[in-house]
Parts: sequence; C-alpha cells; structure tokens
Amino acid sequence: MTIRDIAKEAGVSPASVSLVLNDKPCRIADKTRERILETAKEKGYIVNRKQVKKEKVIGVLIPEGGKYFHTRCVEGICIYNSIHGYKTITCQVDETTDKCLGDIELMVSLNVQGIILIPPLDMNIGNNNERFKEALSKSKLPFLLLDHAIDRIFCDFITADNKSGAYMATEHLILAGHERIGVIAGIREVYNTRKRLEGYKEAMVFYGKSIIEENIYYGDYRGDTGYSGADYLWKRGVTAIFCMNDEMALGVYAFARDKGLTIGDDISVIGFDDTPVCKIMSPPLTSVAQPGDLMGKKAAEVLIKRIEKVDKEGFRNNYFAPQLIERKSVRIMEIETC
Repeated sequence: MTIRDIAKEAGVSPASVSLVLNDKPCRIADKTRERILETAKEKGYIVNRKQVKKEKVIGVLIPEGGKYFHTRCVEGICIYNSIHGYKTITCQVDETTDKCLGDIELMVSLNVQGIILIPPLDMNIGNNNERFKEALSKSKLPFLLLDHAIDRIFCDFITADNKSGAYMATEHLILAGHERIGVIAGIREVYNTRKRLEGYKEAMVFYGKSIIEENIYYGDYRGDTGYSGADYLWKRGVTAIFCMNDEMALGVYAFARDKGLTIGDDISVIGFDDTPVCKIMSPPLTSVAQPGDLMGKKAAEVLIKRIEKVDKEGFRNNYFAPQLIERKSVRIMEIETC
C-alpha cells in the first residue's frame, strides 16, 4: 500500500495524504483528515515519523514512458546517492506541467532535502516556465535541472552537449555523400530541440550545404511523428534523415517497411540516444550516445554539495560529450570525380 493508493481510495491528492500522515501543517478539513487516517489504518499503512526525519532523501522527478536515457540518469543518481548516504525517491510524472507541479508539492511533503527535476516537454509553452519558477521557489529546497532547461530559471543544469551531438550526426551524413538531408526535430520550445537544430545548421553551413527550412519537420519525440515526418521528407526527395531521438527513428523504419524501402540503401537514418534497440534493428541504427549514468551521478554530486553547503559558488552548467555510434543505417553515396 502506497500513498497514491490511499489517495485514490480516499478521493484526495497524494500530497494531501502525505501532509496528513506526516502531521504537517495544512488547511485540510477535519472530515477529510479523518477519512485519510481511517483509510490508512484500514489498509495497514504505517508511517514511522521519527525514522522518516532521520533519513537523508533526494527526490527525483522523471517523465513517464520508460525512456531508456532517463532511466540511465536515475541509475547514476541512485548509485551516487547511496554511496554518500542518501536515499532516492523517484516519482514518474506524465509530460505535463500540471502533473509535475503537483508532484513537486508531494516531494516537499515527503521531507526530501533536495530535488532533481527532468522537466516535462511542455515546460516552456505558455507561462509554464513561470509556474515552475514559482513552485520551485516556494519549495525552498535546493534543486537542479537535468537534461531539459526551463526558460528563465537559473540553477545548476546538467545536460549533454546537444549541439555537438547533432553536428556529429549531420557531418556523418554529409561526409557519406548526402546532399539532401532532412531533420525530424522535437517540440520547438524544448531546449534540446533548439540546440540540436543549431548543431545541424552549423554543420550544413560549415560544409557549404544549403539549409532548407522545409526539410525540417517538427514532431514530439514520439514514434508516430517519426513516421509522418519520414513520409513528408521522402516526398521532398531527401536521401538521409537525422532524427532527434531513437523513438522517432523507429517511426522512420516503420515508414520504410510499409513503403517497401530499405534503410541504409533507399534512405539513410541517424538517431539520438543510442538506446539498446539500436543494435537489434534491421539494419542496426547509427545513433548519438549520451552518457546518462555519468550525467545522473554528476547531478547527484552537485545537488548534495548544495544541500550540505559545500558549494556556495554561483550556479553552473555542466555539459557531457556525446559520441556517434556508427552502424549500418547510413548509405555511403558514390561521389562523382572529374
């Protein structure tokens, strides 16, 4: 039985359950409080408050969906936390700001000492960035952002060098002889999308290739937009596609299968993240790898130093170098010689 189970049974939010069970000051009505306590008692839920207060805990908010890269980040966080005497509470949230803000409140009610946040994909849409800024400030906890940046929130930030990774991918396609290179990008407002697009454009300019805006298709980092993006770009006559994550590259593979095209021959593809599925795809997918475990460890290190006031300097951005993993999804074009 978990706090979420009790919340569902009592018809209240997980944050309300946590506040009541931990005897925290709140404006919850007496009848609601009694209902929560009665439900917890019926279900055999016990909270040892003294033990909870002794624990050193870091909260991690991670988007739902089982993304391999984010899972690797959490593994790194847990390893570093464990070595340094901290426990880890991981809360998976869907890709919406509304849900994530509620879970920030939940983490506060669970008495965590700090928060590592991988923000949802709508973090910079509308006024969501301001809502995050208010919620994180209100928490009064040390926090940092991992992988995704939120506009106008200044804090420690851990990420891969997205621009460099995209440059590597685009350069690989150019050196393989491709002239018509398309991109299946992510959501425009996402930091990673912007940086990866900068890397693509910088490589195209460096090698004297024309940047055709119509050859950039914006998706949402999901496989179905990889499929629709491949359909759009194939009709535009591109011979190679740089996908901003492996999931959208899977969509390109699905499109090629349905249209009777051969990846690595009729059309070339490069992904981003280097998930395990890349090795077993047919043909194996060339992809840009990010060191998720190392990024997670660094995030935990930075946050613990903030919690323990070891590091009192200004906030820093920490960038990790990506690596291009070459496989069989890119065709080497024949280059005419004089």
